[in-house]
Amino acid sequence: MNKMALVGIFCKTSLLTLGMFTHAIASDPPSASEIINQCYYKYAGDDQRSYMQITLKAAGGKAQISEYTRLWKYYGDKDGVVDKVLLFTDKPLKDKGLAFMRWGHTGSSNKSTEQWIYLPDLRKVRRITPRDPETKEWIIKDEDLRLREPHEDNHTFAGEKTADGKSYYLIDFKPHHDPVYSKRTFWFNKGDSATDCSLEKVDFYDKRGEKTKQQFIEWRREGKAWIWDKVVIEDTNSDAYIHYDMKQVEINVGLDDSLFTQRSMQKGYSK
Repeated sequence: MNKMALVGIFCKTSLLTLGMFTHAIASDPPSASEIINQCYYKYAGDDQRSYMQITLKAAGGKAQISEYTRLWKYYGDKDGVVDKVLLFTDKPLKDKGLAFMRWGHTGSSNKSTEQWIYLPDLRKVRRITPRDPETKEWIIKDEDLRLREPHEDNHTFAGEKTADGKSYYLIDFKPHHDPVYSKRTFWFNKGDSATDCSLEKVDFYDKRGEKTKQQFIEWRREGKAWIWDKVVIEDTNSDAYIHYDMKQVEINVGLDDSLFTQRSMQKGYSK
């Protein structure tokens, strides 16, 4: 996988920000806001250290695998920062030392997401911009994986469905401003109790109202924390896909703020 491809898969992966269980879901009928507050915003810990394997397959191409040491920290909107993510490339070996960092900001901060890449061959850190959401080079966009803020969409309860023996609430997220999608339909597994509900699937619809991709999520519980065990995004119009597999996840390890700096990208990381 070339370096530009690696940059392409480094996205806004808030991959789990903090949310508290503040509302009980009414059974008859549930409101969209109640379901979202209960099922969408999950506690992921104050920080995480893990290994992440990414399997990427472009349309008509061969699957390529890369592995990273991943550091993530939640900042609780302090100074307008939601979270910070740092990835150090472990495999393929030819790309070892390549590092990525992202700082996510709240919408109210009026700041764009900040992203950097460290190129070991040049010994330089460079600022990178989010990919144009209208480009078709990749089946995922920078917006696909992050948690959306409540003010970004109109939320509509779209009914209940049963699939593969599971019961789901469906919520349509219709964006106020989006150059690519007309809506996203979120499938929330009801679970065995109100606090067990979780997001398991997202259907993405283009401006013509046709489904263009789908996302699947498998969860794992670590105490009170909810962790994405696996995330799969599939293009519905081709054989392209991307898989994220989280391994050896550690919660609340006390990651220092100094790790999320350009200097740290250059130095590398070891426990």
